[in-house]
Amino acid sequence: MGHDEQPLWRRAATHTLHTSILLKAKLEDRLQGAEGLLLADHEALLNLEHFGESLRMSDIAHRLVLSRGGTTKVIDRLEEMGYVSRSSDPADRRATMVGLTAAGREAIGRAKLVIDAGLEEIWSTHLTDDQSIVLIEVMDRVLEANRDWH
Repeated sequence: MGHDEQPLWRRAATHTLHTSILLKAKLEDRLQGAEGLLLADHEALLNLEHFGESLRMSDIAHRLVLSRGGTTKVIDRLEEMGYVSRSSDPADRRATMVGLTAAGREAIGRAKLVIDAGLEEIWSTHLTDDQSIVLIEVMDRVLEANRDWH
């Protein structure tokens, strides 16, 4: 079956996935070059900032959709950079809490500038506001339909 013979839904999904992979790679290149952060590192920092600056490792893994081992690597990297600190959970000594440091809050601000500049160049300059609104509505619909997955 040729490209044009594929169902439209398959072509749309494939294009969405391909574009997402490309955007992620370009943004990660910029972020790593400017701040030494991977997108997963940045996401972990944003989750800590958004959800009270202290989370269990298992909660971070769930929010990042990473394995425990993958999450440990992210937190190890961020701790080495001084952006997070670990402590025992007072409610459950078996659990590890991860907290955002002042340096981590500063890194979030710097990373936001890098990501915003990258998104503006590789995304917003190619779409009108109306096209962006349609994409947001479509992606929201797909996300909502699949919210029970994880």
